[in-house]
Amino acid sequence: MLTSPLSSSQERADALAIVNYWREIHAEALQRALGDIEGLSGVGPDVLVAGRIKKLSTIADKLKRPSTPSDLQTMYDIAGCRLVVSDLQTLDRAYEELSTLAAFDFPKTSRHDYLSHPRSSGYRGKHVILRYDDLECGHRLFVEVQLRTELQHAWGTAVEMHDVAVKTRLKFNEIDNPAGRFFRKAALLIEQIEQRGDVDARAIRALSEGRLELSAAVGAVDALEAACDAVCFLSDGLSECASDYYLVDFVVEEQTLELTRLGSTDALATYFEAEGADGGGSRDLVLTRGASQERLAKLYPNYFGDVSHFVGLVKRHLDAFA
Repeated sequence: MLTSPLSSSQERADALAIVNYWREIHAEALQRALGDIEGLSGVGPDVLVAGRIKKLSTIADKLKRPSTPSDLQTMYDIAGCRLVVSDLQTLDRAYEELSTLAAFDFPKTSRHDYLSHPRSSGYRGKHVILRYDDLECGHRLFVEVQLRTELQHAWGTAVEMHDVAVKTRLKFNEIDNPAGRFFRKAALLIEQIEQRGDVDARAIRALSEGRLELSAAVGAVDALEAACDAVCFLSDGLSECASDYYLVDFVVEEQTLELTRLGSTDALATYFEAEGADGGGSRDLVLTRGASQERLAKLYPNYFGDVSHFVGLVKRHLDAFA
């Protein structure tokens, strides 16, 4: 109903109301999860933490996948948190601490170890699923917690920026193309650096049946550097302290970014209204919670026009793609 051109305006409005109901009640679960995470001894000031409510467009895209149930109560990542840590050792410690939480859902979590079993796109990280059974809304709800190292995060945000800049869908595993093969090789490069401390260029070249990806690497770097020319416009009155919520509004064609600081009472309503006003899909909207403006720039560098960490890494190892 959300995406079919055959849906009537009333059918689409009814479907939208259902989705927004589920997104709204997940705010309580997100608040609980952030509180649990911030209470962990291993989550110090150097660990980047933020939460978000899933975008309408992403929910619609996920509902269309054949293997995804259409019941929104079982979609475990409507609310999500992101933790970015310095290295693999810190990631493992954070994971162990999360596993001691009462909300830790082992059966669901055990299927989302993307370090031991990377996704076909090359994505690496660990996801923890937290389950809350005692919420005021009366539903059992889940929150997905993404654990990434700084290098894994640099790769993931570079993929997201490339998707926006070049209109690819690498994030959704549409990777049978030169850019997809390049990012798979870049993911292996990062894995080697983090686990071994050095680079095995021969193993990287052997991916994708030995096809050379130098031109794709150079093209991706050029596209990312061009996309980094985004202009950031901040709303009046923003401070540097953490806020209840930030609405991140990135206009792709104009390469402009606007941040709006919101209180907890009006955040979701403002978010839903902004999505509804974006009839042409020209805006990339994200509602985040639990991070200051400075930390948002580190958590979402693809919106702030800075993926220099990833670009610099690729440039230093271009020979691995030749």
